[in-house]
Amino acid sequence: MVTVMPTAREIFEDRFEEVIEVAKEGELRCLNGKRWDGNAVLIVVDASLDSIGLNYFKTVVPRVKQFYREYVLKGEISSFKAFSKLSSEDARLRELMNNRRVWQAAIEISRVLNRIKSDRELDGDFAALRYWAEHANHKEWKKDEIGRINGVGLITFQYLRMQAGIDTSMPDKIIKRVLEREFGVHANNDLLFIEEMEKLSEEIGYSQILICWAIWLRESNMGKGKWEAL
Repeated sequence: MVTVMPTAREIFEDRFEEVIEVAKEGELRCLNGKRWDGNAVLIVVDASLDSIGLNYFKTVVPRVKQFYREYVLKGEISSFKAFSKLSSEDARLRELMNNRRVWQAAIEISRVLNRIKSDRELDGDFAALRYWAEHANHKEWKKDEIGRINGVGLITFQYLRMQAGIDTSMPDKIIKRVLEREFGVHANNDLLFIEEMEKLSEEIGYSQILICWAIWLRESNMGKGKWEAL
C-alpha cells in the first residue's frame, strides 16, 4: 500500500481551516489598501502601538479605535501633516497609551511620509505610505529613513509595508514559532526568515500576508470571529 504524503498546502489548510476565510479578509484589506478603511494615519498608529509587544486584538485594536473616535472622527487629526505636529508628551495621547516611544515613533513616521507625499506630489497620505512601502528594502532597513526611527525595528518596518499592500512578512516571534513547529521553517536570522517565508508562500500558494494573518488569528483564538474596521 502506497502512503501519499500531504502537500504543504494541504497541511496548511488543515491546520488553519477555522481561520482561513477571516485571514483572507485581512489579506484583501491589506492588498487593496483598505486596512482601517484606508486611513494611513490609523495604519501608522496601529504599527506603532504594536511595536511594543502588546496583545494585538485585545489591546492594540481597541486603542486604535479609540484614537479614531477621539482624533479622526472629530476632525482633529485627518492627515500625516496634522499628526506630525503633535508632541509625544501630549496628555491625551499619553492617556490613551502612556508610552512616549510609541507616540514619538508614530509622529516621526508621519513626518517622513508627509515629506514623501509633498516631495513626490502624491495624491493622499495612503499614496505616500504605499510609495514608501514599494520602494523600501527590508534587507537594508537600517538605512531607511523610517527604519532609522527609534522604536521602528525590522518587525514594525515590515508590518507597515504589509499594511500598505506589499506581500511580504515580518519576523514576529509568534509567526516564527508556529512555522518552525509546524512546517520546519528555520532561519539563523530575521532577514533569512523573511526569505524562507517567501519560499513557503510560493510552495503552498497562499500570500505571505494571508499566512501571517492566519497564524495571528489562530494563536489569538479568534476562530471564525469577524473583526470590525480592520
